[in-house]
Amino acid sequence: MRTSRTATVSAAVLAVGLLTTVPAAAVPGPAATGSGFAAKITTEGRACSGALVEPTLVLTAANCFPENPPAKPVSVTVGGHVAKVTAVVPRTDRDVALVRLDTTITDVTPVALGTAAGVLGASDELTLTGWGRTATDWVPNEAHSGKFTVAASTATTLSLTGTDGDACKGDAGAPLVRADGTVVAVAGRSWQHGCFGETGTQQGTTGVRVDDLSSWIRAQAITGTAKAVGHGVTLSWTPLAASDDATYSIYANSSGPATNSATQLIGTTKASTFLHSATSRKTWSYLVVASNGAASPLFTEVTGARSLTDFTGDGKADIATFTRGSAGDVYAAASDGTKFNGTSTLWHDRFSVGTEIPLSGDFNGDGKADVATFSRGSTADVYVALSDGTKFDGNGVMWDDYFAANGEIPAVGDFNGDGKDDIATFTLGTAGDVYVALSDGTKFGASSLWHGDFGFGAELPYVGDFTGDGKDDVAVFTRGTTGDVYVATSDGTKFIGNGVKWHDNFAFNAEIPAIGDFTGDGKDDIAVFTRGTAADVYVATSDGTKFVGTTVKWHDHFAANDEIPAVGDFTGDGKDDIATFTRGTAADVYVATSDGTKFAGDSVKWHDNFAYNSEVPAPRAITIL
Repeated sequence: MRTSRTATVSAAVLAVGLLTTVPAAAVPGPAATGSGFAAKITTEGRACSGALVEPTLVLTAANCFPENPPAKPVSVTVGGHVAKVTAVVPRTDRDVALVRLDTTITDVTPVALGTAAGVLGASDELTLTGWGRTATDWVPNEAHSGKFTVAASTATTLSLTGTDGDACKGDAGAPLVRADGTVVAVAGRSWQHGCFGETGTQQGTTGVRVDDLSSWIRAQAITGTAKAVGHGVTLSWTPLAASDDATYSIYANSSGPATNSATQLIGTTKASTFLHSATSRKTWSYLVVASNGAASPLFTEVTGARSLTDFTGDGKADIATFTRGSAGDVYAAASDGTKFNGTSTLWHDRFSVGTEIPLSGDFNGDGKADVATFSRGSTADVYVALSDGTKFDGNGVMWDDYFAANGEIPAVGDFNGDGKDDIATFTLGTAGDVYVALSDGTKFGASSLWHGDFGFGAELPYVGDFTGDGKDDVAVFTRGTTGDVYVATSDGTKFIGNGVKWHDNFAFNAEIPAIGDFTGDGKDDIAVFTRGTAADVYVATSDGTKFVGTTVKWHDHFAANDEIPAVGDFTGDGKDDIATFTRGTAADVYVATSDGTKFAGDSVKWHDNFAYNSEVPAPRAITIL
């Protein structure tokens, strides 16, 4: 009879939802002080209890989820938060499960976990806090607590006697906490003695032990995600409880699974985000390990070619055109990987007026390219309008009030590798100074001299990550009859190298050089457009120390005469392609895509009505217009 009755109670728990803890002789008081971690788990036709053990994890009973994954949505209420359950992780050796929340709850102190299984006996009084029925309430609207003593124990269970009654329906999974504040068990089956609507005289509640599961719980606590942004990958993960005071070590590997080895350690932090800036075009595996031993499952990200004109943030470079003059309109056409969409899609109606110099880059590091305009002259103001993916916001938002004065040539690049594009200016002339102002996501900081002897006279300055370390470097093309190319690499605080020649026979006279990662290896290469009637395109690829190749032709008829050539990853495959703007009255835009060895396509039109006459397109290989 006893066995039959217990089975019936268990079935009721499974069918209705859970147990409840409440005295039989008196209505129990409110939840015990310090039990804000008590969680209510609800789904259609079922209710359970649990305890917040980590900011995104609630500990409960596995029998609360007869279907896994749950067939219907499940919500968890704890500390005033209502979160959705995204996953259920059950134990295979006992009636215990963890539920993962879609919300990180940081303002509720999780229940403390024990360090190891202990000996539990009659002297141990446990407090159960649950949301189930009480002696007087069928569906209470607040958590209640009851006291229990340990009558007997095994390695995985506790036999409990309630001071005033058993756990009730709705209490299954409720935490049983010892006087030291650590959770030792969750509520399991019960005779439900003293519960509302129950008349049975048998008494007893089973607790399912969890005091030996702290390592397992913490092993589920950290889950990570990665998002490629510019040169870098922004890593984020669910944090451990503040009481853990954890320091996180981040490991990365591009040739296999990441492991917690010293050779793969890329940094440590107490935050729950990290920027991995040294990211070439590869699939990276990541592992986050906390100082208490908790570790994330492996997570990965594929880093792509950097794009200064991905205005929508979808990984494909788009195009824009600036009318300048008195109108200052800015139009954009987004790439779908096969063409540019949108003809008169106005993204801003007053930006970069007169003869200001418009450039683009991801200045706030959100993965969407923004626009900047340089007034130059004596005012030398720099204004920025941020992209929200559909338009550029901000009209007169000044990010710098003195940068790139008079005839200096401005440029954009992520020079410190933090995922936010910065600005540089080349004085050229006889001084050859290069200044940089770093972005903090809201403004450009004070400018500082990053090189005092680079780029002179009429040399053409360019920016690119030629070493593939995630930090943009600078290059100058002497053109003329020498055709030399010099590079100074960034160490994150300055450009190193004065007369370091990376090529001695590339881009002559009026030819137009360009920068892009044409092979998709994470290192920017150089291209040159001869234009005129020949319209040849040559490429020299970077090996990280020099540009290799002199007369390697990648296209024999592209960007003829005075067309404006451009570079960008328009297909989103990680290899930069080339485009050309015919402008004039035709305003056609052609694209030739890179396959890693050549540019394919001659007259593949991606737009037939974009960037007229003297409008300034972006991207563009010509530094200024």
